[in-house]
Amino acid sequence: MSTLRITGRGVCARPADRAELHLLVRRVEKTCAAASEGAQEAVKTLCARLRERGFDESGLKTTDFSVSPEYEEAEGGMRRRVQTGYACRIALRFALPFTPEGLSAAADALSEGAEELSIAFSVEDTEAVRREIVRSAWEDALSQAALFAEASGRRVGAVREVSLSVGGARAMNFGGAAALAVRAAKFDLTPDDVRAEGTVTAEFELE
Repeated sequence: MSTLRITGRGVCARPADRAELHLLVRRVEKTCAAASEGAQEAVKTLCARLRERGFDESGLKTTDFSVSPEYEEAEGGMRRRVQTGYACRIALRFALPFTPEGLSAAADALSEGAEELSIAFSVEDTEAVRREIVRSAWEDALSQAALFAEASGRRVGAVREVSLSVGGARAMNFGGAAALAVRAAKFDLTPDDVRAEGTVTAEFELE
């Protein structure tokens, strides 16, 4: 029996209702212990700033922690690297329901003392987004299959096989120093719609 393999594409666009702030705290000191202590104190300060603005500080989560030697190039006739101390880096994430006012307050609290800050937007109900993409992609696959079958004088029969691929849903990001600049300039942080795409590949019998 003849078969037809079709890939349908689906897209979902929804207003962002979640915001995530990702930041990096970095402190350099002569000893490993001092660098770690300095970074931890900076995190405590960030927690206090969140509390002052009415946020729950427990939402500030550590995503990475590292301590590494710091070097600089020594002057003189021979170029060589000399250890000058240790750098402690703590990566953090803070998620909250998106409103321009809430995001502005959180960014103001967290940008003070952070080496880097990035902001990402998403949709909380990812399952609803996924379902919408699947429906859209399936309708596209059926439409294409009917078109090809009609062109060949056949009819679309039973489905023999289906595979699905759905990507993540994200909107625009403000990264690194750019996010700090956004905060300093008081720019509008309202994002574009969150877009996600996916495909459904189906094999149909042709009657």
